[in-house]
Amino acid sequence: MDFNTAISQILILFIIMFIGVAAKRKRIIDIGVQDSISVLLMKIALPALIVSSTNFERTSEVLPNMISILVITIVSYLLVIIFCIITAKWLHFDKKTANVFISLIVFGNVGFMGYPVARAFFAEIGVFYATVVNLVFTTFLWTYGILLFDRQEKIDLKKLFNLGSISSFIALLMFAFQLKLPYPLQTAMDLTGKMTAPLSMLLIGALIAEIDISKLVSNKKVYLVSSIKLVIIPLATAYSLKFMGFNAMVISICTIMASMPSGATNAIFASQFDSEPLFASVGVFITTLLSILTLPLTVYVLTNFIL
Repeated sequence: MDFNTAISQILILFIIMFIGVAAKRKRIIDIGVQDSISVLLMKIALPALIVSSTNFERTSEVLPNMISILVITIVSYLLVIIFCIITAKWLHFDKKTANVFISLIVFGNVGFMGYPVARAFFAEIGVFYATVVNLVFTTFLWTYGILLFDRQEKIDLKKLFNLGSISSFIALLMFAFQLKLPYPLQTAMDLTGKMTAPLSMLLIGALIAEIDISKLVSNKKVYLVSSIKLVIIPLATAYSLKFMGFNAMVISICTIMASMPSGATNAIFASQFDSEPLFASVGVFITTLLSILTLPLTVYVLTNFIL
């Protein structure tokens, strides 16, 4: 992964994000358009991107890399959860604050932002590996994520089977059985999937435009979340995997996915369960804004000191 190329790709994505900010403030994007973009992403663009990601050269490294990324992601989630629980207790956070603190750090934006970044850096193979990460994310989100906010809430296993996870399973089956789509269908899926990056960054920009800037400064806990989520965890991931001898692709995918800002689902859950919704919303927005600086920093460390 070349540093200059990586930074150029990051800048392209964030420029689109700021176009989304401007469009929302100029009311080109309103709530209706915002909801429509979200539906397009979830039900059309992302599934198409995931299925089309299997169109890459199959080498002997792909399966071992996929298994490594799967195991590393599961272990990482467990370790981060334990770390966050201990930190929240040490800082004497009340239950609701602790829940949001843990959620913001554990559940990053590995979907709307993770897929475009993975594709920008590594093309289709990056999306395929990101699919593995997202399967783990979905499983933890709809099990631990629900219990975190309300232990009385029943886990709805049906929510594990959404268009995103179903598309991921299809992609994995296509890889396992060496299946390829006919050229017209593959091309259609590829073109549709390419909408994911611009649409997702426009949507993130529109969401950022909604926040009251004064609220960003007043919540000090957000900066602790940001430092852990955007700096400590990605760098710890990179150096740990390097020490354990994993290859450059595994280190890069796991580190970049760990570098993603907090996902919007955190704010949705906090609002739904009346658990510090302002803290959650500000956390999502400020980590997304700060990732403009921290993601290039992570890539710089990766390319110059790790890989």
